[in-house]
Amino acid sequence: MPQPDPFDRLIATAEPGAVFTAADGQAFFRLPVPSSGGFRILPVRSPAFRDWFFHEFYTRYNLPPAPRAFHALLNHLEAEANHHDQHNRRLDVWRRIGSLGGPIPTHILLDLANSDGQYVEISPDGWKTTAGPGVLLQTSRSTVSLPAPKPGPQAPALGPLDALRSCLNLPSRAAWLRCLAWLLSALRPYGPFPFLILQGPPSSGKSFAARMLRSMIDPCTSPFTPIPSSVRDLLTLARHNWILAFDHISTLSPQLTDALCRLSSGLGATFREAPGPAHEPLQQHYKRPILLTVTEHWSCPPDIAKRALIVTFPPLTSGLRPEASLIAVIDEAWKGILGALCSAVSTALGRMPQMNLPTGRCASALAWAMAASPALGATEEEMQLAFEPPPPPHPLVEAVRNLLEQRKHWTGTATELLELLEPFAPCQTPRSVSQHLRTCMLTLADSGIELKFRHLHGKKRIIDLREEPGGADCKNDPPFAPPDFDPPPQPTQTEEVKAS
Repeated sequence: MPQPDPFDRLIATAEPGAVFTAADGQAFFRLPVPSSGGFRILPVRSPAFRDWFFHEFYTRYNLPPAPRAFHALLNHLEAEANHHDQHNRRLDVWRRIGSLGGPIPTHILLDLANSDGQYVEISPDGWKTTAGPGVLLQTSRSTVSLPAPKPGPQAPALGPLDALRSCLNLPSRAAWLRCLAWLLSALRPYGPFPFLILQGPPSSGKSFAARMLRSMIDPCTSPFTPIPSSVRDLLTLARHNWILAFDHISTLSPQLTDALCRLSSGLGATFREAPGPAHEPLQQHYKRPILLTVTEHWSCPPDIAKRALIVTFPPLTSGLRPEASLIAVIDEAWKGILGALCSAVSTALGRMPQMNLPTGRCASALAWAMAASPALGATEEEMQLAFEPPPPPHPLVEAVRNLLEQRKHWTGTATELLELLEPFAPCQTPRSVSQHLRTCMLTLADSGIELKFRHLHGKKRIIDLREEPGGADCKNDPPFAPPDFDPPPQPTQTEEVKAS
C-alpha cells in the first residue's frame, strides 16, 4: 500500500479543525471540543497551534513534522482562511468579554476559558452557561479559567457579594459601590473604561483587594505584572490580557501615562505575526480596564484623575484575619459572586433603553452602573454619589488655588512655598507642606492642578504646581454612547508591537 505524500499527512492532521480570519485579518484555527459541543480557537501562527499540531502529528505518525513542511502548512492554512470561504472571513474574535447582536449588542459573553470551551451568555432576560460554534473567544498561556457561576439569593443585600465586601478593608459603602461599578464596567465589551485606583498606607490591604477584584473576572497566572518600561511592552500585555493590573506604583512616565489613558478609551497598534516583508502587519485596536495600586509617593496625573474611580484604604486595625482564611471565604463564594455580577449585567442590559443618561466624568461607566444598581441593592442616586464624592474641604487646596490664580505655574522648594501660602495650622514646616500636598494630590488633580515633585542636582527637592487648561472637566473623554455601543475608533497614534 503506497505511503501518503508527506504534505498530505500534514493536511490530514489538520482536518478536525477549520480556518477563518478575524476582523483584523489574522488567521485562526477552530478546533471542536466533542465533550461539550464547544470550540477552541488558536492563531495559526502561534505557539499554541504549533504545540497542538506537533502533538497530533506525532501521535499519528510517531515522528515530528519537518520544519520546512510545517512552515508550508502554515502558509497553506493562511491562504485558505483568506481566500477559500467568504463566510469565514472578518469574524469577531473576543478576549474574555464578547458580545452578540451587532454594533448595539443584545447579549454579553463572559469566557470561562475552561477545557470545554464554555462561556456565560447574558441577555436582558437572564444568563446561562453554554458552549457552541457561533462564539469565538481567544485565550493566552497566562489565562486561568473561571468557575461556572451559580444563581444567588433574591435579596442582593444578603447575597455572595457581601462575602467579597467583608474580606476587603473598604472604608465606606461608597467605596464598595465604586469597586462594584468598576467590576461591572470590566464586564462590558467596549469602553471607555474607568481606572480603578486603590491607595492607602502600607499594609492597608489594597494589594490584596486588587488581586481579588481582578481575579473575579479575568484571573491569570500572575494577578499583577511589573509596570512596563515602554509603550510597546504595555501593548504586548494588552494583547494577552483583558484586565491590566499594576501594583505599588509610585511614578509613571509621561509616555506611559498617555498610553494608559488612550488604552482605557481606545488605542490603535500594529502587530507583526512573523518577520519579513511578506507578512503585512495587523492593524489592531485595544480597549482595556485598568487597575492600579499606588504608594504614598504617587502623584496622580490629571489625565488619569479625570478617568479614575479612587478608593482610599484605612490602616488595618488589630484582630486581623489571616490572608489564607480570607481567600478561602472568597473562593467558596466565587461562583455566587460571578452569578450576582452576571445578574447585574442582565439588569443593566434590560434597563439601559429606559435610562436617563448622565453626563460628566466617566459618564458611560456611570450609566451602566446606574442601570445595574437594582440588582446590587443600591439606588441610582447612591451610585451617582459614589462616582462623584464631594471633595473633602482642605485649607491647603484652597491656598494653592489662590496662589495659582495669581500665576498659572509655580516652581520652588517646600520652604519657599510655606512662605507664600496663607497660614495653615498643620503646615508649620517644609516637610509638613510636602506631606500634606501628597495627601491632597487627588483633590488637587480633580481641581485641575498638576502636582509634581522633582530632584535637582545636589539633592535639592523642587515642587511644581501648574493649573491645567480646562480645570477638572473630562474634555479628553469621548462623548457618551450607550455602554453596548463601540464608537468608531478615533484617529490615534499607532504603536508597533513585535510578536512575543
